[in-house]
Amino acid sequence: MNEQKFTGLLGLARKAGKLSVGHFAAKNSVKNKTAFLCILACDASKRLKDEFAGLCESSVPLIETPFTVEQFKTIIGLKAAVITVDDEGFVKKLITYREDNV
Repeated sequence: MNEQKFTGLLGLARKAGKLSVGHFAAKNSVKNKTAFLCILACDASKRLKDEFAGLCESSVPLIETPFTVEQFKTIIGLKAAVITVDDEGFVKKLITYREDNV
């Protein structure tokens, strides 16, 4: 994963208003079909991971990042264990950066 590019793009998506941050916002985004990608922190609780695995099962790709909740706070300015990206263009680029140097 190209972490620097990935985190930079997440920050840009936040500034553009294309992220739903936190449990309730991310859950609503998935249910309302506005989410194109769901991202979990590596230290998210098992309950949260299981809940979003069920929610995203067939409709939204779900990835677990190597970033912690505290690192998400630094990256996007908000403390959260789950984030959805609500823009297809950002998602395509994020997936490209994630696949770099795997």
